[in-house]
Amino acid sequence: MSEQPNEPHDEIVVECTLPDAPEKVWRALTVPELLGAWLLPNDMQPVEGARFSFDGAPGEGGKVECEVLDIEPHRLIRYSWRDAGTVRDGLATAVTFRLDPADGGGTHLRIVHEARVVALPVARPQTLAANTNRPATMALAA
Repeated sequence: MSEQPNEPHDEIVVECTLPDAPEKVWRALTVPELLGAWLLPNDMQPVEGARFSFDGAPGEGGKVECEVLDIEPHRLIRYSWRDAGTVRDGLATAVTFRLDPADGGGTHLRIVHEARVVALPVARPQTLAANTNRPATMALAA
């Protein structure tokens, strides 16, 4: 996701060191059955440009539409993350998983979920009417 200089954005960053080799961690992030075992059922395809989805129950966030944006096997995968909340809030979000060999063996895993505003939510017409400065609206409010 290319960031514009004045574009509001936020990130959630989680880092940890896992005892397993990067190849094993990579499989857990890219094989649908393994990814589904710890995240959500999915139809992941680890190919740049591939579209896939996570199927969460309503209490688990519902359906999430994704597209693989960047991929470097055994090192990095980044995909868009579009659910009802991001659409409602006018956000574009992406999740990046970066794997690096850890000192002494294992894998250093860095997960970044980034969000940026792409569209302001549209206010309901009642809200817009109540907040306009048109004389007719102000007369009705008096």
